[in-house]
Amino acid sequence: MLNFPASLTGATTAAQFGSALAKLACERTDAHGVQVWLAAHGSLDVIATEGRGLGLSDGVLAAEALGAGSLLCAGMLCALPFGCGVLEFVGADPEKVQELAGLSLLLGLALEGVQAREARRGSGRISETVEALVRRLGGSLDLSEVLTKTAESAALALGFERAFVALFSEFGEMGARTGEVFTFGFDEAFSGGIGVGPVSFEKLVRRGETIRFERTRDSTSPLSQGLAELNPEAAVIAPLSARGRALGLLYVDTQSLGAAASEDDARLVLALAEQASLAIDNARLYGIETRKREGAEALRDAGADLAGSLHLSDTLSKVLERALSLFEADAAGVYELHPDGRTLNIRSAVGLPSEYVLRVRAKVGAGVTGRAASSREMVAAYDLNTAGLGAGSRYTRQLLAQGRYPYRGVVGLPLLTRGGVFGVLTLYWHAPLPLDEDDLALAGVFAGQASLAIENARLYEEELRREREAAVLLNVGRLLGEDQSDRALAEAIRLAVLAMNGSRGLIALFGEQHEVTRCATYNLHTPTPDELASLVAQLGRGPRPLTRRYCLPVAGSALIVPLSSGLGPDAEQQLLGFLYADDSDTEAPSDRVLGLARSVADQMALTLTRERLLAALAREEARYRQLAEGAHDLIISADGDGLVTYANPAAQKLLEPLLGPLVGARLPLLPTPATQPALYEALRAARTRSAGGRAEIAVGPYRLEVRLSVVGAGEGVLMVARDLSELQTLADEITRRGQALEAATSRQSELRTYLALFTQAQEEERRRISRELHDDTAQVLTASTRRVARLARDLSGDQKERADDILTDLNAAIESVRRFARNLRPSVLDDLGLLPALEWLASQAQTDTRLEVSGAERRLPASTELTVFRLVQEALNNVDKHAAAHTAAIRVAFQPQAVRVAVQDDGRGFTTEEADAQAKGGHLGLIGLRERVELAGGELSVDSRLGAGTTLVFELPD
Repeated sequence: MLNFPASLTGATTAAQFGSALAKLACERTDAHGVQVWLAAHGSLDVIATEGRGLGLSDGVLAAEALGAGSLLCAGMLCALPFGCGVLEFVGADPEKVQELAGLSLLLGLALEGVQAREARRGSGRISETVEALVRRLGGSLDLSEVLTKTAESAALALGFERAFVALFSEFGEMGARTGEVFTFGFDEAFSGGIGVGPVSFEKLVRRGETIRFERTRDSTSPLSQGLAELNPEAAVIAPLSARGRALGLLYVDTQSLGAAASEDDARLVLALAEQASLAIDNARLYGIETRKREGAEALRDAGADLAGSLHLSDTLSKVLERALSLFEADAAGVYELHPDGRTLNIRSAVGLPSEYVLRVRAKVGAGVTGRAASSREMVAAYDLNTAGLGAGSRYTRQLLAQGRYPYRGVVGLPLLTRGGVFGVLTLYWHAPLPLDEDDLALAGVFAGQASLAIENARLYEEELRREREAAVLLNVGRLLGEDQSDRALAEAIRLAVLAMNGSRGLIALFGEQHEVTRCATYNLHTPTPDELASLVAQLGRGPRPLTRRYCLPVAGSALIVPLSSGLGPDAEQQLLGFLYADDSDTEAPSDRVLGLARSVADQMALTLTRERLLAALAREEARYRQLAEGAHDLIISADGDGLVTYANPAAQKLLEPLLGPLVGARLPLLPTPATQPALYEALRAARTRSAGGRAEIAVGPYRLEVRLSVVGAGEGVLMVARDLSELQTLADEITRRGQALEAATSRQSELRTYLALFTQAQEEERRRISRELHDDTAQVLTASTRRVARLARDLSGDQKERADDILTDLNAAIESVRRFARNLRPSVLDDLGLLPALEWLASQAQTDTRLEVSGAERRLPASTELTVFRLVQEALNNVDKHAAAHTAAIRVAFQPQAVRVAVQDDGRGFTTEEADAQAKGGHLGLIGLRERVELAGGELSVDSRLGAGTTLVFELPD
C-alpha cells in the first residue's frame, strides 16, 4: 500500500499539490521526468514538473488520456489521468506506472479536495479584505479619504507596494483621462492625471473586466508601453463604476522581480473596486449635495450682500469680491458693453495687471468675453492656449502669440438686464479651469444674481439722475421765469453745465437778424464774434457732440444744442439761441448727457418763449385795443349775463346819442323791439356753433349787420357791427378800384405785348445785321485783304511795309466785324443749340467761366433757348463790367417741365441800395433781365452779399 507524503496531503493549492505529486511519481516509477497537467477554464496547462526529458512531450498524449479516462503509453511517454489532472511520465518503469494507476481515483479525490479548499480560502480572503476596507472607511463621506484608503487597502491585500485611485474627468473617442490621483506607496505625486487608451477603456469600462499585467508575459504589448513610466513588475487594474456610471479606476502594482498577479488577485482587486465604488459614489453624491448646499448658502449670502448696494461702483466691487471667493479665481473683471454694441471695456477688475485693464478692448463675438456677450450664454475655456476660442482684443492676441498670456482657465458670464447685455463677468485662473459642471452651474446662477444687482443699481442711479435733472430743469425754469437778466442767465448756464458734468459753458441768445445779442458764460471768457459765429455754424436740429477741432480753445470735447421756440414757419425763425458746454476730456458726451442737454435746452427755450409770448401778448393786446379804438366798425363786448363791458369809440359815437351810456346796458335790449328776436337767435347760434351767429338789427335810424362770437368758455360775448350804409359806400369804392385795376392790367398786358414784339423785332434786326455783316461787309473786307496781299507781294521797301500795315488793319477789321456779327446773333445757337452756345459765351467772357449741366439734356423751344442765351449773355456782361470776380459759373439744370439756370460769381457783390442807385443812374441791367424773364413766364431771383459774390437764378418753363 502506497503512503502519500505529508507534502501531498497537506498541500493548500493546486500548484503545491502538483509539485508534491510530480516528485512522488518520479521517485516511485524510476522515471527520467514527470509533469502534472491540470484542466481548468477549457485549457490543459502544466502546473508542476520534476526531472528531465520533458521536451519529448507536447501535451497531445496527455489530452488524449484525459479524454479516454485511462492510461495511455507511446514510446517513452505514458499519460495517467486522475480527476481533472494528468500525470505524464518520461522513461518510467511500466509496472510501477501500473501500480500507481490503481491510485488514480484517490489522487483525483485529493486534487478536488485541494481545489475546494483553495476556492473556499479565496472567497474568504476576498470577504475578509472587503470587510477590512469597510471597517477602514467607517462610513466616511470624505471623498479624498475614501480614495486614499481604497488605494492603501488594495496594496496591502495583494501584498504589493503601490496603488492609486483616480476618477475620470474627460471622456472622448480616444478613451478617457482622470483628474486628481490619490496614491499609496508612490514617492512623488501625480500631475496632469492619467490617460486611459481606447482598448483599455473598452475592457475596463464597457465590459467591466480587470486587466492583469506581468512583465515577463506582456513586455511587448501596448499596455507595457503605457505603463512604462510606472515601470511595474506586475499590476492589476480594475474599473470603478456605480449606478451604471463609470467613475474611474483602481491600480495596484509591485516592482519586485519575478512577481506575478493571479486570477485570485484580479478577483480580489475587482471586489475591492466594487465596494470602493459604492463608497466613492456615496461620498461623491454627498460632496455634490454638500457643495450645492454650501453654494446655495454662499449664493444667499452673496445675494443679500449685493442687494444691500444701490450704487453701481459698489455693486461691481462686491460682485468681483464674491466671485473670487466663491470660485477661488486668481483674477476677475467686469466688462461693460460700449454704446456702439461692438466692443467691451473693463469697468472694474480685481487681480488683473494695470496694463491689461488699460489696453484690453474685447470685441463682441471674439474670445471668451466677446462670445459670452454675443451669445448671452456662459463660455468656458479649460485651457485658453488650446481651446481654439481666440482672443477678443489685439493686446490679448499679442500675449497669446508671444506665450506671455498669464491665464489658462477662463470663464465668461454674461450680465443680462432688461435693457439688454450690460456686459460680461470674466473669471481667470493661472492653472487650467478647475470648475466642474456643478461649479459652472453655480457660476451661472451667481451671474444672474449679479445681473439683478446691477439692474437695481442702475435703476436707482437712473432715478437719482432723473431727480437731479428734474431739479435742474425746475431751477432753470424758475430762474428764467422770474428774471431774464444776465445774472439769471449766468446762473442758469452754471446749473446746466454742472448737471451735464461739464467744466465750462455759455448760453447765447439771438436778435431779430439771428445774430448773437446776449451771451452769459460760466467759467469762460466771453467768446469773440468769430468764435461765436463758428459755433453758430455747428448748430443742427438737435444736440450735437463737438470734437476738439470745433470746440472753443482749451476744450477737448463739447456739445452744442439749439434753443428753439417751436414757433414760426421755418427752423430759422424758431431759433432763439444756443447752449454750449465743454470739458478738457477728449471723450465725446454720452447719449445720456446729450439727452439731458436737449431737455435743458427745451426748458430754457420754453421759459424764454413763454416770457416772449407774454410780452408779445401785451403788445398785441395794446395793438388790438388800438385797432379797436380806431376801427370804423362798432365793437361791443358783454359778460355772460349780457351786460356791456366795453364799447369802442365808433359804437359810442353812433349809439350813445340814441341809447345813452353803453357800458352797463344789456346787450340784447339794444336793438329795436322788432329786431330783438334776430339778436337773440344770433346769440343762441353763437353759443352753439363755433362759427358764431349773424343777424341784421335796427337801432334807431341805423340798420346794422352784426356778428356775435362767444369769448372764453361762454363767459362773454363779442359783437362786431357794421353800418350797412357804410358797407354800400365801401362796395362802390371797391367797384371803382376794380375797374381802375382792370384798366391798369390791360395797359400792362399791352405793354408786355409791345415789349414781346419789340424783342422779337430786335432779334430779327440783329439776325439781319449779323447776316449782312457776315455775308456782305466781311466778304468785301476779305476780298480787299486778298487784293492788298497781292499788291504787297509786288512792292518792296517802304511801300511793302505800308501795304503790310494796311493788310494787318484789314485783318483786324475782318475779325472785329465777325465778332460783332457773332455777338449780334451767334450761329452756334441756331445750328447746335443752347448748350454749345453757352459754352461759346463762357469762352468769350473776360472772367474765367465754366459751364455745369445736370439733368437729362434736351433741346428747348427756340424762343426759350434764345431767352436763356440772352439772359446769360447779359449776366456775364454784368460780371465782366461790375463784379471784379476771379471766376464765374453757368449752371444749367434740366427739370421735367422747366429749365433752371444760375449764373454765379465770386466777385465783390452788391447791396439793395447799390442796385437802386445803379437803376437811378440809368443802369437797367437787372430790371431788363427781370422783365425778359417775366415776359417768358419765368421767375428771377438775385442773391448778393458784399464780399461773397452774386448769384442770379432764373427758371423758365419749356
